[in-house]
Amino acid sequence: MRVNIENLIKRYNNRVVLDIERLDIEEGKVYAVLGLNGSGKSTLLECIAGLIDYDEGKILYNGREGIENSRKAISMMVQKPYLFDKSVMDNIISGLKFRNENKKMMDKRFYEYLSFFSIDHLLYKNAKKLSGGEGAKTALLRTAVIETELTLLDEPTASMDMESTLQAERLIKSMAGGKRSVVIVTHDIFQAKRLADDVIFLDRGKIIEMGSAYKVFSCPKSSALRKIMNL
Repeated sequence: MRVNIENLIKRYNNRVVLDIERLDIEEGKVYAVLGLNGSGKSTLLECIAGLIDYDEGKILYNGREGIENSRKAISMMVQKPYLFDKSVMDNIISGLKFRNENKKMMDKRFYEYLSFFSIDHLLYKNAKKLSGGEGAKTALLRTAVIETELTLLDEPTASMDMESTLQAERLIKSMAGGKRSVVIVTHDIFQAKRLADDVIFLDRGKIIEMGSAYKVFSCPKSSALRKIMNL
C-alpha cells in the first residue's frame, strides 16, 4: 500500500503535536520512526491507522483520500496491546475470526507464523496471565497473521529480551515485501539499523531527517540525530 501524507497537522488542546509537510510510504519497505519521547511518533501511526482524527492536511491511501476504503488493508499493534481473556492461541487467531476467514487458512497462517517464536508451551495459557514479553509476542503474532498491506507497529519489542527481539525482527522483516509495508516506531537506533529500509526521525512533531537507513545513519544532517548517535 502507498500512503502519501501532505501538510498534516494534529493538535491537542491547541498545541501542535504533529506537523508533517510531506511523507510518502512506498510499497514493500520497512520504515523505522525514531525520535525522543513526545516527538509525535505514536500520534503519526494513530493518524495513519485512522484511530484518531487530524486537524488539517490529508492522507492518501493508494491515491485516495480517506481511510474508509482501505481500513481492512491496515493493521496496528499499539504500544500497550489489549489481550483478550482467552487462550494465547485464541488471541492470535482472533483477527482472522473477526474477518470470517476459513479454518484451513487460519490453521495455515497460525502455524506458519508460530514458527518465529518458541511459545508452543503457552498456547493454551490464558493471555491475561502472560508476562510482558510473552504478551508482546502474542500481540505481534495476532497482528502478523492478518497479513495486511500496511502494518503499523508501536514499540513492538519494548518488553522483549534480546533473543526474543531478534526473533521478532525476523518476523517483522517477513511482513514487508511486494505490496506490503511495515512502519515501526522504535526507540532503539540499533534495531532501526537492523530492520529498516528507510528511517523517519521526528522532533517536536516535525520530520527533521528522512531517507534510506544507510544514508541517515552513516551521514546524518540533523544535529539532534548526530547528538543522539554521539557523532
